[in-house]
Amino acid sequence: MIRIMSLLFTFFLFFMTAAMTVANNSPPSRTPSSPVKSPDSNLNLTPTPESESLRPSDLVSDRNLEERSNEMLQDTQNSETILRLSWAMVPNAVKYKVIFNDEEYITCINGIEVKVNSVEQTFKITALDLYNNVIRDDISVLETEVNPFMMRTTTEFDKMDYAPLYPVYSWVPKYNADYYLIQLLKDGEIVRSYQTREKDEDEIYDFYDYQPIDEAGEYYWRVKAMSKYGFALSEWSEQTEANSFTVTAPTKYAAFGDSITHGGGAISVPPSVAMYNWETYCSIPIKNLAKSGDTTEQLINRFDNDVLSFAPKILIIMAGVNDFRANTIGWETICNYKILAEKCKDNGIIPVFITPTPINPDLIKKAKLIERPPSDWQTHYDYACEWIRKQEYFIDITADFEDEEGNLRADLTTDGLHPDMEGKKIIGQAVQEWFYQNNPDV
Repeated sequence: MIRIMSLLFTFFLFFMTAAMTVANNSPPSRTPSSPVKSPDSNLNLTPTPESESLRPSDLVSDRNLEERSNEMLQDTQNSETILRLSWAMVPNAVKYKVIFNDEEYITCINGIEVKVNSVEQTFKITALDLYNNVIRDDISVLETEVNPFMMRTTTEFDKMDYAPLYPVYSWVPKYNADYYLIQLLKDGEIVRSYQTREKDEDEIYDFYDYQPIDEAGEYYWRVKAMSKYGFALSEWSEQTEANSFTVTAPTKYAAFGDSITHGGGAISVPPSVAMYNWETYCSIPIKNLAKSGDTTEQLINRFDNDVLSFAPKILIIMAGVNDFRANTIGWETICNYKILAEKCKDNGIIPVFITPTPINPDLIKKAKLIERPPSDWQTHYDYACEWIRKQEYFIDITADFEDEEGNLRADLTTDGLHPDMEGKKIIGQAVQEWFYQNNPDV
C-alpha cells in the first residue's frame, strides 16, 4: 500500500511540474482592446523590447519539441481544409463581411482564412463602413489558396517611393492563430524580433514598428503565426517586392508629422497600404518621416535623429492636430513650430509648413475611438493656421477640408480625425502643386 501511495505521489509531482512548465512558457496575457483600431494606436499589439526580443530558438527549447511542432502543423493541415481568400481593397471600407453556407465572418483586411468542408464553395464579400452600411456588394475574389502554409503579407512598400521611417507590417490573419512573431532582416540578417499580444476579441493583422529604420541597407520583414502553447501554425512569410525595401541617405525631400502624414485611414487600414498615404498622390518622391500619434513637442524630440539622418533639402511639416484635439493650447504649438523652423534653418533645410486638418467632434464621439476634444479646439486650431500662413513657405489646405462650421468635412473622414482616401489626395496634390510653383529643380 505504501509503495502504491509513493508511486501516485511521484506521478502527481511530475504532472504538476509539466503543467507549470507550459504555463511559464505561455506568451503574454491578453490585453483588452478597442473594437476597431485607430491608425494612431497599436491597441492589439506590443513590440518586445530589444533586450527581450524573441528568436525561434526561444520558442523551441530542444530539437524534439521543434520536430513535434512541425508534426502538429502538418497534422492540422492534413485534418482540416482551410481556404484563404484575397480581394482588392475597397476605398473607405472599414471592414468586410464574408458569407458562405450561411456562415458570416467579419474581417478588417482584404483577406481571410476560413475552415470549410469542401473547396467547392461560393462566397459573397461585401465592403462595409463603420456602421455596417454597404459600400460595395459582391466583391470578386482575386485569389483562393487551399491549406496555405506560408503567411500572406499585405504591405505595399513596392508602391511607395520610399519605405516609411517607421514602417507598419501587415498580413492576412491566420486561422486560429493566437499571436504572431515578426522579424525584420537587414542584408539577410535578423536585426529585430517582435511578438504580438495574444488576440482577444479583435483579429490581429498589423504591427507598428516604433523604432526608426535609418541605417542604409536592404530590408525585408516576415511573420509567422503561433498557438498559445508556442507551436508554429504557419511557416514564415516569403520575401516579396511588397515587403522589401531599401534605405538610403541623404534624401532630397522628406515629410515630418503625425498619423495624417504617416498614413492609414478608414479607421482599420494601416499605413502599410499606399491608398491612404498622401505621398502616393504626389509625383515628387518624398521620404515619410512621420510617426502616428506625435504631438509637435514629440517632433522636436526626434528631429535630430529622424530628420538629420536623411539630411533633406526641403522638409514638409504637417503637425498640430494631436495638440489641439487634446490639451495643448495654441501658443505652445506655435512655440514648437518656431523651434522646428529654427532647427531646419540651423541645418540648411527649408521648412514648408502645411496647415493642420481640422477635426469633427461629432464623428469622433460617434466612432468612440478617442476622447472627445475640448470645446475650444477651434480657437487653437485657427491660431496655428494663422501662424503658418505668415511663413515664407507654406501650404494652406483649410478651404478644402473645412465645412460650414469649420469642422473636418464628414465626407472626407470616417472617425472625425483622420482624412480618408479623398482627403489624402487633396494633401498630396497640394504638396505637388507647391513644388511645381516654388522649386524649379524637381
